[in-house]
Amino acid sequence: MPRFFCSEAVAPDSTFTLSAEVAQHVRVLRLRDGDGIVLFDGQGGETPATINSIGKREVVVAAAQHVAIEREAVRTVTLYAALIANDRMDWLIQKTTELGVAAIQPLYSERSQRIPGDVAKRVEHWRGVAIAACEQCGRNRIPDVAAPIPLSDALSETQGSISVLLDAEGDLGQANSSAVSQASLNVFVGPEGGFAPNERETLLAHCSHKLRIGATVLRAETAAVAAMALMANL
Repeated sequence: MPRFFCSEAVAPDSTFTLSAEVAQHVRVLRLRDGDGIVLFDGQGGETPATINSIGKREVVVAAAQHVAIEREAVRTVTLYAALIANDRMDWLIQKTTELGVAAIQPLYSERSQRIPGDVAKRVEHWRGVAIAACEQCGRNRIPDVAAPIPLSDALSETQGSISVLLDAEGDLGQANSSAVSQASLNVFVGPEGGFAPNERETLLAHCSHKLRIGATVLRAETAAVAAMALMANL
């Protein structure tokens, strides 16, 4: 059943008009009167609904009762990811959202990519990627995708909490799994080429654990996704 994110709370047992953006999505999917859909507002749970009418300017639906169902990962993981090429960053956000990441904090580092143009528009785009991933995978809570911050700021805000550095010289995932099986943790992943030597040294002192995923050297986005798959369900 098609799922759609609604930015406003969905009142149960009500009839209302969908936003223009969601209505356009309904038309693109060529849904018809009487078709069932699912609506969610990102704050938890979902609401089944039925399309009453599809007009040229608006789509009217009838919502049923709210269903308090969650499909969240076992562990709360915040991903601190250095900026990489735009298409790869989109893929990282999409796939880690599907795997249950709680929040994504992009980072500026010495070797990270820089965002061309308007940063606010890029962040809005990333959030759209996360929303679309939730619509597809069944999550009812949308991970927070923040504006990029310097690595130094990320280190300050995670001081005292459990942090893991993805590192090619770290312990293999299965051997280190018990060490990172905390209820909540932060994961740092570098840019293409990895963190600069001085940054890596600082991160090694800051992070509780360093973790290697597999025997090969992974791309930044692959390492983030592999780590999320490992940690979310330990």
